Parts: sequence; C-alpha cells; structure tokens
Amino acid sequence: MAQFRCDVQDKGDSYLLEAELPGFEREDIGIDLDGTTLVITARHSSESGEKDKDGNYLRRERKFGSFSRSFDVSGVDTEHISAAYKNGVLELTLPKQAAQVPQARRIEIAGE
Repeated sequence: MAQFRCDVQDKGDSYLLEAELPGFEREDIGIDLDGTTLVITARHSSESGEKDKDGNYLRRERKFGSFSRSFDVSGVDTEHISAAYKNGVLELTLPKQAAQVPQARRIEIAGE
C-alpha cells in the first residue's frame, strides 16, 4: 500500500497528527484502533469511460487506490482521541495519558 504524508506535533498535553489526504471524501477514510496501534486508511476509486451512440464503450478506465499508515499510540489517552477532516487534511488530537503519580504510603521495616 502507498503512504501519505503525516506530521505529528507535540502540543504539551496532546499530540496533533495531520495527515494529507487531498481528493478523498470523509466516507473514504477509516480510523481504527487496535490496542496501542492506530491505523488510518483511505480508499479511493473512480471510473470513467466514453460510449458510442449505441452505448458501446470506446474506452473505459477504472482507478483504485488504497493508502494506509500505522502509528504507535502508547502513552495516549485513546478514549479521548478526536478527529476532523477539512480541506484535504485529517487532524487527530491525541491527548497524552495523565502521568501516574504513586500514592504516598508508609513502608514497614521487617525485622526480628
């Protein structure tokens, strides 16, 4: 599968992933999450042709393209990922997981 250009920016509390997908409709784009792997897929197909007066094809062409990229989203709060598609650019906001701060506790000393 071919790939498309992506940029990832660190915005402090989140990452911004921008994928350039010009010519695609929103319905052509899929975003799937499998564990800590995020997969963006875009499929495009078109058909064109010319017919004579009797409806017979003089020329008929079909194009199909499928593009896919995978990203490791370890450390991302996957429950709060959001996506928007505008002017051929898919934007995903990937919030970072809150840092796990250990709870304060007393540790007992074992001894005789």
